[in-house]
Amino acid sequence: MVPALFLTAWTVALATSDAWRTTPDLNLMVRRLTGINFAGAVWLVLITTIFALFLHPLQLGMTRILEGYWGSSWLSRILLRRGITHHRKRRTKLHRRYEKLTAAKDEILLAQLVARYEERQAAGKRHQGDPRLWGKEQLDHGLTGRLSHDKAHAASGLHAASAAAEIAFERYPEASRIMPTRLGNALRSAEDAIGKQYGLDAILTAPHVALIAPGEHVSYLQDSRQQLDTAVRLCVVALIVTGETAGCLLTDGLWLLIAIAPYLLAVIAYRSAVAAADHYMAIVGTVLDLNRFKLYESLHVKMPMNTVEERWNNEKLMAVLARQRGSNIRYEHPAAGTGVTPATPPGTP
Repeated sequence: MVPALFLTAWTVALATSDAWRTTPDLNLMVRRLTGINFAGAVWLVLITTIFALFLHPLQLGMTRILEGYWGSSWLSRILLRRGITHHRKRRTKLHRRYEKLTAAKDEILLAQLVARYEERQAAGKRHQGDPRLWGKEQLDHGLTGRLSHDKAHAASGLHAASAAAEIAFERYPEASRIMPTRLGNALRSAEDAIGKQYGLDAILTAPHVALIAPGEHVSYLQDSRQQLDTAVRLCVVALIVTGETAGCLLTDGLWLLIAIAPYLLAVIAYRSAVAAADHYMAIVGTVLDLNRFKLYESLHVKMPMNTVEERWNNEKLMAVLARQRGSNIRYEHPAAGTGVTPATPPGTP
């Protein structure tokens, strides 16, 4: 209802100020709004409800559009190519920036380690040798430990910046899987990563897990999804309002600048949608981690004794769930007369 209410209120403000046919008159708008009676308020609530009802079934479509699923027409291909090219370049820049910042940070920390080594060597104290001659594992450990030292403040800004660049880079999938929008890349990156340590495909297994997970898990998952849906809906509504405002004020000079306000709201809502997508997909991964054995039990497949066997079993299970003809897995049915699947073997991860 909140995005629909925003759309209704802004449209009413434009209509009551006569912005659609002349320069907006704020005094006229105030007089008309203060003169709304009970019947008028009921009509506004009814219009808001109608907007909300129309927006709700379009939720999946709105999310798909913001993800970057734009069809296969000639115009779509042009937009897709430009969007994907932009994000492929941005992904490369982020990786280079991360490496540059990390190298600069390590250079400062290494210089401090070398200075400490030379001081201890000159004083005749025990030392671990010249850091410039350390192996990679020992050097990485030394640099990481040096970050906690009081004299490492000079590298703290570089360390924080490199971490931010790494997080932004990890929001991208492999180069061949890049999407034309930030939201699409955030979701696809998580889709490609969730469950892979077990040999599970998140897209294939998430619907099954959602049906067998405990109520509190599903409720938490739905709450996080609702945050994503609300941010997406608010973004789309703000874009609609931006177009509506620009159309009404196009010939009214500086009044056109009012359209910047809903546009900025759309940008904020979109960034919020990307953050909400990160949170939602993290919850999807957690729910899958906690309920994958229930999935195996529900599908009557053999329980693995370790992660190696689990990945081997799931390679066949994913083929079955993907409806590949000729795929085959071994079933383990409940013991006769019990109606229940045998318990998960002890010691199974």
